[in-house]
Amino acid sequence: MKLVQRAVMFVSVVSAGAATVHAQPVLPSEFDSPSSSLDRLFALGGVGSFQVSQSSETIFAGGSYQLNIAFNSSGIFSFSSVGLGVLNSGPGGFATDPAGDTFSITVRTPEPAVGGLVLTVTLRDDDNNDGSIDAGDDDDEWISPPIELSPGTAIYNIDLSLFEDINPGVGNDVPDFANGPVGAMLLSFETSTSMPGGRIEIPVALWIDHAGVYVGEQTLPGNDCLADTNGDGLVSPADFSAWVSAFNAMALECDQNGDSVCSPADFSAWVANFNTGCP
Repeated sequence: MKLVQRAVMFVSVVSAGAATVHAQPVLPSEFDSPSSSLDRLFALGGVGSFQVSQSSETIFAGGSYQLNIAFNSSGIFSFSSVGLGVLNSGPGGFATDPAGDTFSITVRTPEPAVGGLVLTVTLRDDDNNDGSIDAGDDDDEWISPPIELSPGTAIYNIDLSLFEDINPGVGNDVPDFANGPVGAMLLSFETSTSMPGGRIEIPVALWIDHAGVYVGEQTLPGNDCLADTNGDGLVSPADFSAWVSAFNAMALECDQNGDSVCSPADFSAWVANFNTGCP
């Protein structure tokens, strides 16, 4: 599937919370190693439970990580947010190409009854090469624009130029994530009453894979079924709703004619792809 890079801007939902940090083993970009680990770092707002586990399901290639999040209603909070990642990891703690210019992550997102979900990525690098991340004193911290997640399996490619240096003057102010002995990656998934459709208030399962800094846009390997917009392996009327959602969000699956642009012309292309079916 030919995919078009999108970084969908959304209004940020402000939240804060303490993170419990644990020592991390090396985390391969494909999440295939039994020794790889993603820590649960925080859960805020209406979250009943939050579990992270390895999964044998193929999202990008090999294994992946499954996130089970029990979003629920809350009379106090207007948002729900969970964070996971690797902090102060060893070399290769997340995929980092020395010439990398794009952060990429593959996500399989369910189609909830109501509500929406955004992902925000935070990256930190060890600028003073002391083997520890200190974003408040010596090392850079970079944050992506929030990205709306569309139903189905998609790769989200974010040009590093879109990451904001949230502690300018600290570190070297250069997003050189592959150059230090350690690195940190934080993935924050958030749903809010301010989002279209409102906040998710049901348990959902997500899968993630192929997270890291790469050269150029990443694409799903071996997936040439464009009409399967929701990524469930079937071509069905549900894919039309998924395409509409992708079009409204200017998301990756919208580009059905391969011109790297999300436009009304892609609707006709989706119909043609749907009628053709998949191998």
